[in-house]
Amino acid sequence: MYKLGQFDTTNPERLKTEVEQRTTFTLNRCELNIFETHKPAENIKLSFGGFTVTSMLRGKKILRMGENDYLNYIPGETFMVQADEQMCINFPEANKANPTQCTALVIENAYLQKQLEYINETIPKQKELGSQWDINLNLLFLQNDEQIAKLGTRLIHIFSSNDPMKDILVDLKLKELILAIMRLQNVRDIDYHDLGNSKVNQRFKAVVDYIRRNITVGISAKQLSNIACMSKSVFYRTFTNEFGMAPNQMILHEKIKFAKQLMQADDIKIKEVCFAAGFSDPNYFSRVFKKHVGQSPGAYFSQIKQSTQA
Repeated sequence: MYKLGQFDTTNPERLKTEVEQRTTFTLNRCELNIFETHKPAENIKLSFGGFTVTSMLRGKKILRMGENDYLNYIPGETFMVQADEQMCINFPEANKANPTQCTALVIENAYLQKQLEYINETIPKQKELGSQWDINLNLLFLQNDEQIAKLGTRLIHIFSSNDPMKDILVDLKLKELILAIMRLQNVRDIDYHDLGNSKVNQRFKAVVDYIRRNITVGISAKQLSNIACMSKSVFYRTFTNEFGMAPNQMILHEKIKFAKQLMQADDIKIKEVCFAAGFSDPNYFSRVFKKHVGQSPGAYFSQIKQSTQA
């Protein structure tokens, strides 16, 4: 998992409360809150006045929204909350030695819409691809990718700095963050859902389906552009706009996802996974896997073994 850089916790002697101690950095139209909890607690209610992007930095929370099931929330994950929606939070493991810590980036709804309008004007989708850019409100829980983690870390640094230009810097980074979230939602949409139920347009569904059916063989960008019924240049640009990754990167993404599925088997070896997923070089496979997953194939495989034995 890709984790945000950590922020120093509050000195225990300066705590005003041990449950959801709050440090706030306020700018025009948005604010960054950093919450930390230093003891176990249950049924803590929390809501915000604008669309909120939260990311875990330390420890573990258990969240519940409305009638939904409880959700484990750990570093490497981002959860978004609509304005005035109430969260119920438990802190089963928090203590002074290992407090929980998370960020809550609150964005005024009108400001969020302004950012979305800017993105739609600057990077309009092709007419044949259908709808405009928008936050998918049915996919608000995400495992971070590298870009989300880097942007989240950068925003913490800017908000907490003394830079007199930080309003401008945050505005620029928020545009990047919102676009990165929408792109990651598109990727996770095809990861989590059957392609038939995905909101991704039909042309790119067909492309992803072809990649999955031919995951162990060579696939060219020309083949994929033909499936999408686009010229190679238009296909490359629009596909990259949609997912934040080029077609060849999507092929690698699907190969790594397939490799992770193979690792669920007890009697398989890492080298066997490498070749079965269409890689010819174990060293290259290891590098690509670590870049996509945030840990080596061996570490990921060991983690699976430990979780199944627990």
